[in-house]
Amino acid sequence: MTPEETKSSDVSLSSSMKRVSARKRKQAAGEFDSGVSKNSNKKPAKSSKTERAVKVKAERHKFSATAASRPTSEECYFVTEALSHLHPHIVEENNRRRKALLISKQQLHQSKKKSKAMDTPVTDQIVGTMLSQNTTDANAHNAFATLKKDFPGGWDEVAAVEDITRIEKSIKVAGLAKTRAQRIQGMLQQIHQERGEANFEFLQDYKSNDDIVQELSRFKGMGPKTISCVLLFALGRNDFPVDTHVLRITQQMGWVGKSATRESAYEHFKDSIPRDCMMDLHCLLVRHGKVCYNCAANGRPQFPPQVGKAKWVCPLICVKNGTYKTDVNGHGKSSAVKLEDGTLVTVKEEHNTSNKIRVKTEELLSNSEVKLEDKNSTLKPEETISGVVVKVEQM
Repeated sequence: MTPEETKSSDVSLSSSMKRVSARKRKQAAGEFDSGVSKNSNKKPAKSSKTERAVKVKAERHKFSATAASRPTSEECYFVTEALSHLHPHIVEENNRRRKALLISKQQLHQSKKKSKAMDTPVTDQIVGTMLSQNTTDANAHNAFATLKKDFPGGWDEVAAVEDITRIEKSIKVAGLAKTRAQRIQGMLQQIHQERGEANFEFLQDYKSNDDIVQELSRFKGMGPKTISCVLLFALGRNDFPVDTHVLRITQQMGWVGKSATRESAYEHFKDSIPRDCMMDLHCLLVRHGKVCYNCAANGRPQFPPQVGKAKWVCPLICVKNGTYKTDVNGHGKSSAVKLEDGTLVTVKEEHNTSNKIRVKTEELLSNSEVKLEDKNSTLKPEETISGVVVKVEQM
């Protein structure tokens, strides 16, 4: 080896030894982990970022250890009570619905042979809900009323009509008339072929909600929300439909995460919302989402309150910002709220199931149903309608 080569080799060896020494010094100082590459140093940073995200998410739920534990029953009753002061007509309408559902059940029990002239509330609800998809309530109601008027023979006539454009013309105001007409008539024709009548009143005899879901899921246009509405409003079953207003407001209150979908929220709420307030709470949230400056999409309500944005007070703010509190008895507290007509109403300090919506609660013996009785009315407990036991006196 020449002197030049020897010198070059010594320099190379010296540089290599220096690099090894430098690495050992850094390793001793904690800058490197033995056996871990430089690129793997990103993992701890990623883990730290995840931990920070989890911490931030946990801080959003100030009055719950975990998001899965919400909503609590107390929160549900509080929100239902508070919103009932803003939108009292919603609860009144639901009371009429419950009475009508009971009458329908009584009629079914009295006569299993349903005449063609008999009311078809289940089928009405199914068709009405299909018409309400992706349109306004007013357009859906007008389309349904026109359809019933144009076909006085009932759903059998709708199923039998050869010129489907007649159906399209009747429901044109709801939009997507061709698609809706095909789905409605196709569904009615299929059920007529299977059962001899173009109606779904037989669903009232089904004991299991799962069986009803399976039956209705066969038809196009019958998605989870539509079926949930049929269960709640047409059959008086325990269910909690989730539409865009319900999802938005419950996300704001922290009952579900920001990434929740209507489907995932539905799966969560159907087991966590108390059965005796499912119908009222659902309808109140839907209405509130259309009129409240704080809860409407983009802060622009579809039906702005007459009192104006400056004077409007949303009773759900305390639930959203984490200041909602309960006393030792589990009763919630809130401040004054305003009715839609501008009248100032002070909500009572205590809110539980013994409120203006329902006066008395007690558990039934075996099936853990909730019995609710209004002392100021003539209703007496007899049969459960969407979690509420009611009876209509003979008329």
